[in-house]
Amino acid sequence: MLLEKIYSERGWDFRNYKRASLKRRIQKRFAALNAGSCKDYCRSLDTDPAEYDRLFSTLTIKVSEFFREPEVFDFLSRTVAERFKRDEGIKAWCCGCAFGEEAYSLAIVLSECLSAEGLKNSRVFATDIDSDALDTARKAVYRGESLRNVTQEVQENYFFKVDGMHKVKYNIRNLVKFGTQDIVKSPSISKVQVLFCRNLFIYFNKFLQEKVFEKLDYSLVPGGLLVLGKAEVLPPRFASGYTPLGERLSVYEKKA
Repeated sequence: MLLEKIYSERGWDFRNYKRASLKRRIQKRFAALNAGSCKDYCRSLDTDPAEYDRLFSTLTIKVSEFFREPEVFDFLSRTVAERFKRDEGIKAWCCGCAFGEEAYSLAIVLSECLSAEGLKNSRVFATDIDSDALDTARKAVYRGESLRNVTQEVQENYFFKVDGMHKVKYNIRNLVKFGTQDIVKSPSISKVQVLFCRNLFIYFNKFLQEKVFEKLDYSLVPGGLLVLGKAEVLPPRFASGYTPLGERLSVYEKKA
């Protein structure tokens, strides 16, 4: 009832998200409003439309930091350096980019691996369903705890201090293009060579995982690199089309 109401009123389609995860998050809003039932909460949505936005923020809780799981980025950096030419551009996509830390981390990897000419022809497309999160990402200002996996050298090369905060330097910001996208409903980005989609599938049921992965598979060129969350696996229908790289990193190469 509630998920149908959200979809019909706002167009946010959570109907094929995993119910256990949704239930935990929705209960937080029930508790905040002392709503005893779904019917009570729906009445709150009707009387206070701003509650939709509060609910949306709760349903799309984001956990991110720069170079989260550093071993994945270390492996990716070596792989990009080995498989792509330094002077040729790379088209990358960070799907579900949250507040931008992952997208900027990917841009830093490209900056380390490519020449100035290669970077000039490169772009990281970063998309998320949450436009407020994207506004934060575009500002590129972060607290120190977000940089706990960032070496001092990388901090000096790619960040500068502003009022005790860390701001991404403009050469990295200019590599990243942010845009609002609901991957469940929207078209994907084509001809992508490096694709990050980490810790998104854990919220989808199997039907939605296949539906979304079909779009990712369309986006990625043969020989392209796919990075999933370490707890995620390829949908069985697509597994034969990808070669696992590394060990327990959920990094794959799309077969030709």
